[in-house]
Amino acid sequence: MDILRSDREKSFPAAQSGAQPQTPASPTAPSPRPRDEQAYTTLGEDTQFKGTLKFKNTLKIEGTFEGDIATDGYLIIGKTGRVKAEIKAGSSIVEGKVNGNITAKDVIDLRSTAELFGDIQASKLKIEEGVVYVGKADVQPTDRRSTVGEASKRGTKEEDTKSAG
Repeated sequence: MDILRSDREKSFPAAQSGAQPQTPASPTAPSPRPRDEQAYTTLGEDTQFKGTLKFKNTLKIEGTFEGDIATDGYLIIGKTGRVKAEIKAGSSIVEGKVNGNITAKDVIDLRSTAELFGDIQASKLKIEEGVVYVGKADVQPTDRRSTVGEASKRGTKEEDTKSAG
């Protein structure tokens, strides 16, 4: 039994034998793949993992994970995923339960079935109706993060003007 399986292998088992995969019946059906259309690895529902995960592309967690996650790629926590971790990712989609903080360089997408108990920091944030979220959010475009951080260290121009007068 393979715990880690490529999404492409699960969706198109005939591709391993050289046969052409069948196209989906509905061309408008939503795709579970991230925007870049790359195959991704899945930690299945029956998987329990503790430790540190580092990867480059995309990982989907449908099982249970505890530890730390670091990637410049995409992290997807599926509907059956249960994660207790400090997460640093390029982007993240959450459909399951997360206990821990999430930092993303780009976007954090909280889907309607998501439950997040922790703080988030990202350039963009999407929250669907029905999400359970307890924590603080710091959402700023990447280009503003450094300038806002510097301004808060030395005070804003408005504060400087008030104290001068």
